[in-house]
Amino acid sequence: MAIPLISNVGFTEVSSSGSLNTKAGDKTKLPIQFFRLSGAITGALTLDNNSAHKKIILDTNGNNITNSSGSPLTTNSSTTLELKGSGNVQSTLKTFTSSESSTSHTGTTTLSAADNSTVVVTSVARDADISLTDGVSVSTGFGGVFSTSDTVLLPNSELLTLPPNPGSNNGTLQSSARTAGEQMLALAGGNSSMANLKDSNFRIVFGNGVTKTGSDASHVGNRITFSTTGHSVFFDFISSGGDFIRPILNSGSVSSIRIPNNTVAGGGRTIAFTNNLAISVVLTGADPFDSVTVTAGATNTQTRSTTDGSFSLTGTISGNDGSSRPFALKDINDGTGSVNEDAYTGTKSVSAF
Repeated sequence: MAIPLISNVGFTEVSSSGSLNTKAGDKTKLPIQFFRLSGAITGALTLDNNSAHKKIILDTNGNNITNSSGSPLTTNSSTTLELKGSGNVQSTLKTFTSSESSTSHTGTTTLSAADNSTVVVTSVARDADISLTDGVSVSTGFGGVFSTSDTVLLPNSELLTLPPNPGSNNGTLQSSARTAGEQMLALAGGNSSMANLKDSNFRIVFGNGVTKTGSDASHVGNRITFSTTGHSVFFDFISSGGDFIRPILNSGSVSSIRIPNNTVAGGGRTIAFTNNLAISVVLTGADPFDSVTVTAGATNTQTRSTTDGSFSLTGTISGNDGSSRPFALKDINDGTGSVNEDAYTGTKSVSAF
């Protein structure tokens, strides 16, 4: 009597994503597993470890496996999965996001989805805004810019290039829309703040290129004077209605003025993104990164003049490697098992890590 031979090969047609073990059913107990795609797969194919498996083959059969949210394969089998066929096996995941809603946030956020790239929010000392609040501020209409240096720059270039006005008031550092009386710097420290103008870090550059520092100033009463040939600026202390310094351009012109030692309580924030990916990434979201490209290994730092440490960003990668394989934020397999590609002829994606 002949004894029938029982095949030790489990053959399974695969037409959808999901667990290969489940799709094989009772055949998963057999030592040789042969899976063949009968159509394109969207999502991931997973394979759990089974000690009965001695050989595992996955034939794409000319069909693609694509996963837009992760790896196309997750094999945790201790037996190597042998990938065959010409179908593409690709992750199409190319974006990651990160956000922090707390405005009081400082510290490091690690982005595992971007190869442990980081967003670091740091408190920084900053100079006074030329505004109506904090530090050295302005009465009305005295424009200026925020600076991250140790001094505060004032006023803006429009206010510094005007020639002296005729008449008893001489010239004032002002825009044409304001009067001399309105162009006054408010002082938080009263007359004692005039000492900042005598600081050696104070700097005034006249139109002829000559620079004078606080040590060059003459101080008589409530007036501090800086001058060089053909150029002269007064700074008068005025206590009427509050404590103010009024700058008056007596002759010539001024190209820039810096007044030191005027910091704002609470300071500002720097938000720094460090790209640990192997390729460049484009950051968007405008909070605070707006279409910013950060190359591999580089850091892009944005500075805020407020204490707001919140952020929201999206990172996007693109491009292909030298073998025309598209970059993705996941490898083709994110399981603990291994994949043999010796007989595979399709185009797989490659990790940007």
